[in-house]
Parts: sequence; structure tokens; C-alpha cells
Amino acid sequence: MNKFKLLSICLVLIGISSLSYYIFGQEHRYAKRYAYHFFDYPLPQKTKVIEKDFNHGVLYGGGPWGSGGRPTVAAYMKLSSELSQKEIFNYYHKNRFELYFDGDETIEKSSKGKIWYEGENATGENLSNKRNKETPIQFIVQSRKEFSYPFFISF
Repeated sequence: MNKFKLLSICLVLIGISSLSYYIFGQEHRYAKRYAYHFFDYPLPQKTKVIEKDFNHGVLYGGGPWGSGGRPTVAAYMKLSSELSQKEIFNYYHKNRFELYFDGDETIEKSSKGKIWYEGENATGENLSNKRNKETPIQFIVQSRKEFSYPFFISF
């Protein structure tokens, strides 16, 4: 009888642990799925990825209170390309991605070390038509999205 009680308690604890892991890991799974969908967006010709990453939390933009306590995912790619700034802008602007050319961005960092980019988002004005074959230019493409899920509690 004691073995049966011990086995029952172990099974209940395993069930509660599994359910807790599923519930509390939901935010990260959603953010990861969003980021990988963003990373799958095809690159323009003559462009390569230097770095890519994503973070999620409640501190991405929106002034001193972040995003108002709503979870936000920020996925970004640092890219290098031989294309002109104008060609790059035309390629990414149609999907409303944030686009920062080298020097127009600042790296923001939360107290937990999560990073994202802010700055002068390219508007299509004053962009160069010159191709960059000898010295490829670097730029950042970023996408941010607020999200919620069934067990999210906003403060």
C-alpha cells in the first residue's frame, strides 16, 4: 500500500511539473516561433547574415514603462549587402520591418541584458542608389510585436 501511495504522489508531482513547464514556457515558445518565422524571410540577393537573435519581455520601447507591461518579442538580423541603400529599403519596407543603416541605430539593453535596436528608422529619403560591391554595407532589420497568451497577467 505504501508503494502505491509513493507512486501516486510521484505521478502527481510529475504531472504538475509538466503542466507548469508548459504554462510558464509558453511565452518563450511563442517568441521563438515568431522569431524563426522572421528569420525565414528570404534575404535579397548579394546579402548575407552577420548575426541574428531574438529576445522577449516587457521592456521594448514605449517610454519609461516599456510596452505598458505587455510582452513583446523583438527579432533582429544584422546583415551585409552589396545592394544600394535604396534597393534594401524597397525590399524590406513593403513588410514594414524596422530598418537601420550603420550608424542610425542605438543598441538598447534591459536590466536583464536583453537587447534590441532603436534609432532613426530608414524612411526612404536621402538613401543612396550606389551599389556597394567593393565594400558591402551593414544594416539591421528588426521586427517587434506585442503578444498575449492565455495565462498572461498584465500589471
